[in-house]
Amino acid sequence: MTELNCFGETCPKPVIRAMKALQEPDAAGSVRVLVDNTVAVENLKRLAANKQGAAEVAEIEGGWAVTIAGVSAAAAENPAGEEAALVEAGIACPVPEAASAKQQVTVFVGSKALGQGAPELGHILIKGLVYAMSQADEVPHRIVFFNDGATLTCEGSELVDDVRELERRGCEVLTCGTCLDFHGLRDKLAVGGVTNLYAISEFVLGPDKVVTL
Repeated sequence: MTELNCFGETCPKPVIRAMKALQEPDAAGSVRVLVDNTVAVENLKRLAANKQGAAEVAEIEGGWAVTIAGVSAAAAENPAGEEAALVEAGIACPVPEAASAKQQVTVFVGSKALGQGAPELGHILIKGLVYAMSQADEVPHRIVFFNDGATLTCEGSELVDDVRELERRGCEVLTCGTCLDFHGLRDKLAVGGVTNLYAISEFVLGPDKVVTL
């Protein structure tokens, strides 16, 4: 009996290999197929039924052994071709869902400190968080600094280098122009560009996931 090791093979390859093996003169109407997924098991059982044979399934280490037996030489033939034989046997391979694009993230930073409580601690936390984001496998799509957070992108800020790293890695860095003017820092901006409330409203209502710190 012919044995086929189809571990790691996805639909319809195990079935096609089994069909070809059954056509070999020395197969004597039998083939044993080793598979590691249940889709292949079910499709091999359908193949056996369509070829007027029998299928026996046994669990083995890492998967299953499907033995197809009792298939006549005439039944093993696929005169119309492999594709037609698969359709006739009712074998349909599941179409994998397209991986959805990972949702982009816009981060809003509205304070020099993270969270409520001691301002000194909050500043340490925001500095650590921005550094961590700059070193992450995937950086945010966009980071917007507003209100007191606008001071973090200006000269003298301890966060400038980390924000520059975010920008270098593809994160769009923007600071609210109204906020810069309020703090008298328009000419002190050290990294990124200037934005306005109209654009910020589009970010809030846009497709990005919005995270506000």
